[in-house]
Amino acid sequence: MPQGKSQPIRLKFIRSTIDPRSILVDAELNPHGFDEIHDWAKRKIDFVVIDADSGEDITRILLAQN
Repeated sequence: MPQGKSQPIRLKFIRSTIDPRSILVDAELNPHGFDEIHDWAKRKIDFVVIDADSGEDITRILLAQN
C-alpha cells in the first residue's frame, strides 16, 4: 500500500464577540497560539488556518503578521 502525504493540521480562526482577541483551535477544540503556528512554519509542519466566519484559508495572512 503506497504511503500518501498526511493531512495538514487544520486550525479554525475564531473571533471573540466579547474579547478583542481571537483564538485558534484544532478539531479537538484545543487552543493554539500565534507564536506556536509561527514555530510550526519554521519547522515546516504542515498546517492550514481557516477563518470560522468566511471559510477562507488565512494561513498566509496570519504568518505575514509578526
